[in-house]
Amino acid sequence: MVKDSIFRPIYTRKEQRLNTGYDYKDKIMKNSISSYMFGVNDNLDYFIGQLDKIVYEWAESVKQIKIFANPALDKHENKIR
Repeated sequence: MVKDSIFRPIYTRKEQRLNTGYDYKDKIMKNSISSYMFGVNDNLDYFIGQLDKIVYEWAESVKQIKIFANPALDKHENKIR
């Protein structure tokens, strides 16, 4: 199925996604490193926040690779968490 297929709404019309997974945006570094590093220095907090954005984008790109490499899924699928 192509990205702008007229059949795509048929598959998504009655979809109810109850288990969407853990939302880890802006939480990766906070859950990964020591809590003593937060709130000590403004520059360090800013740096950790920037690293958090980078790590989040890495995780999202791995998901796209997993979708693209799976032959059973449509390459434009975006609802897999």
